[in-house]
Amino acid sequence: YFNALVDAKTPDALAKRYSMDYWRLANRQSLEYLLARYPDDALRVSLNPKFALIMLPQEDRDRIILSDRHAADFYLAGLFLMREYLLDRPLPKNDREPKIYIHPRIDALGVLDQRLIHTIRAYDSAIAGVFAKDAAAYRAAYNDAYRDIAANGDLLARAAFDIYAYDGALYYIGADCPPPAPIRADSRILLHIIPDDLADLPAASRELGFANLDFKFADHGVLIDDKCVAARELPRYPIERIRTGQYIKGDGRLWSADIHLAAHSAATALYESIATGDYGPPIAQSHFDLYLSDNALTYLKSPCAPADTHARFFLHITPANPADLPSSSRELGFANLDFQFPDHGAHAGDICVATRDLPPYPIDRIRTGQFVSGEGRVWSVEFPATQ
Repeated sequence: YFNALVDAKTPDALAKRYSMDYWRLANRQSLEYLLARYPDDALRVSLNPKFALIMLPQEDRDRIILSDRHAADFYLAGLFLMREYLLDRPLPKNDREPKIYIHPRIDALGVLDQRLIHTIRAYDSAIAGVFAKDAAAYRAAYNDAYRDIAANGDLLARAAFDIYAYDGALYYIGADCPPPAPIRADSRILLHIIPDDLADLPAASRELGFANLDFKFADHGVLIDDKCVAARELPRYPIERIRTGQYIKGDGRLWSADIHLAAHSAATALYESIATGDYGPPIAQSHFDLYLSDNALTYLKSPCAPADTHARFFLHITPANPADLPSSSRELGFANLDFQFPDHGAHAGDICVATRDLPPYPIDRIRTGQFVSGEGRVWSVEFPATQ
């Protein structure tokens, strides 16, 4: 394309039309510029691809600290981003460049794009650039983003991370994330999305029954000041269930969370109704607060950890008239409505809510709690059905 039919005289004409540095060889010149400008400093650089580094002398390589895009002080931009810059368009979040989007109001390039400090040119066209991060502005934006997610996101679950839905994305945030966790190189975040309608899945995923969005934390997350946030955009179709966790190949899962969105919404609504006083005071209290309304018994715990619901729940109903019991239960003297929490309840952030419908006949007493087979009861309470 370097011929008489192509405009090679107008500044940046070639860069706006052609890929002039496909292999990103200009990265070497960008690194040499940084080394010369800051001769005494170690330089935290986000560099992709990394082979430009091996072109440098060892003493220069020793001063370059390869850093993830959020920890870096300098970002080397190739022609693709430079073209957008030259055309005065917003710098895109694109698969051809590292993903550095983390929040609707924080984008690393949004902080960087006003800080172009050097340009590599060929044939009077800008083919690469060096951006310098305003570290103070970026840290402030990141902390604002962290607070915004925690304040306004929908808390779906608590595990090793607090998991939020916010603005069409799933966020994993943690207040205490010292390295190397959670970004150790051999771990991945498991993320399986089960739609309401399997027809919404791409054809290749329908046999699995879910969309597989597994990822490395470092590819979609950031760790600053021991606070970590990772974001993964969710599919646009209606979602029934989200299964997520973290695992190490060969060692298994480190943690997991199974979030049924309809059950989560119902549990949240029920909790809000109880909190506003619609259910009145609890009829009994132990490990869970118990509420009796509309011939249903509701179990509520806040804050609640996943371990609080692992043990099986027992629920024994003694009728006012023993003749109301089914014949199979008359020898026991009560109706046995034991259940596992996932069958009748849901975690909604740091609350647990379960509801069990009661028999239609008049009830004298209710005895309930949790037990572990072979170990005995974890807790139990007994109370009259009317107080």
